Amino acid sequence: MLKINTYELESGMVLADDVVSIRTGVILIPKGTILNKKSIRKIYNRGIKFVYIYDKDDISNNLEKDKLEIKYEILSDKLDNVFTDVKIGKKIILTEINDEIDDLIDEIIDNNNILAIIRELEEKDDYTFNHSLNVSMLTTMLGKWLGYSQKKIKQLTIAGLFHDIGKLKIDENIINKPGKLTDIEFEEIKKHTIYGYNILKETVGISKNVSLAVLQHHEREDGSGYPLGLKKNEIHEYAKIIAICDTYDAMTSNRVYKPKKSPFFAAEILRDEGFNILNPKMTKIFLDKIAGFYVGCTVLLSNGEEGDIIYIHPQAPTKAIVKLGDEFIDFLKPQDLEIVDIIK
Repeated sequence: MLKINTYELESGMVLADDVVSIRTGVILIPKGTILNKKSIRKIYNRGIKFVYIYDKDDISNNLEKDKLEIKYEILSDKLDNVFTDVKIGKKIILTEINDEIDDLIDEIIDNNNILAIIRELEEKDDYTFNHSLNVSMLTTMLGKWLGYSQKKIKQLTIAGLFHDIGKLKIDENIINKPGKLTDIEFEEIKKHTIYGYNILKETVGISKNVSLAVLQHHEREDGSGYPLGLKKNEIHEYAKIIAICDTYDAMTSNRVYKPKKSPFFAAEILRDEGFNILNPKMTKIFLDKIAGFYVGCTVLLSNGEEGDIIYIHPQAPTKAIVKLGDEFIDFLKPQDLEIVDIIK
C-alpha cells in the first residue's frame, strides 16, 4: 500500500482505502475502485490531498477482471484525448496510444469473461466513445476465435477503436437526437464511414486494412449496405467482423433513441442476419463462442424475477436453461417468460 499525493494520481491506479469527504466523512469512492480521469477529478475537486493506492505487487495475479479493467481505464483516458483532438481538427498520433492498445489486447486474449467487463465498466456519457471501446474489445476476441495472427488482431483492434471516428465530424444534435432521423439527417450519418476513412488514411501508422475496415463496416453481404453497396467478397474481412460486433453492442447498449435489448435478443437477430446480410461463418463462430460467457450469469426475467443461467444449448446458442429457485426453465421450449437482461 502506498500513500500518494492527489496530483500524482493516474488512471489505472487502484484505491487501497476508501476516499471519504473531509466535511461529512461520507465515502466518496470505495476501496478497490480503479481510478480514471473522472474519479481523479472528483478527488481533486473535493480538496483531498492524498489517498492510499495498491502497489502493483499488491494486485493479485488471479484478478483477471481487475487487470483488464486497469488496462481499459488507461486506454480509455488516452483515447478520450485522441477523440477530443479529432473533434477540433487535429490528427491522430497513434504512437500516443500504441503501448496501451498492445497491453489491452494481451489482457483481452488472456481473459475469460470479457462480457462481464463490458457490463461492469463505467459507461461514458458519450455513446460513440464507449461503443467504440466495446466494439474494439469484441473484435479482438472474434479475431482470436478466428485464429488470427497477433499482427492481424492488432489491426482489427485498432479498426474497432476507430470504426465510428467519423461521427466526430457530424453535428452532435444529429448524433444525439432522441427521435427518428429525417432522411437528410440519416444521409449525413451515413457519411461517417467516409469521414472516418479520410481521417485514418492521413494517420501515420494506420494500415490500409484498417482504413478500409472503417470505410466498409456498414456494407452488407447482400449489397444493401453503405457507402458503396459492396457484396460478399468485395467487403474487407475486418469490416465483416466489425459489422457483427458493432451490431451486437449497439443492440445491447442504451442509446439516446432506443433502450438496450438483452444479449439473447441481440444474438437471435445476429443469427437471423447471419444468413442474410452478415457473414454466416463469422457470425456463427461469434454466437457459439460468446454463448459460453453467459453460463453462471444472473438474469432478469420478464416477470421481474431473477435466475441463474446453468446451461446453453450447443446447437442453439441463443437458448438457455435458467434456474429459478427450485425450478428449471428451458428457453429452447416455448415459454411465456423472456430473458430481459443479464445483470451480473
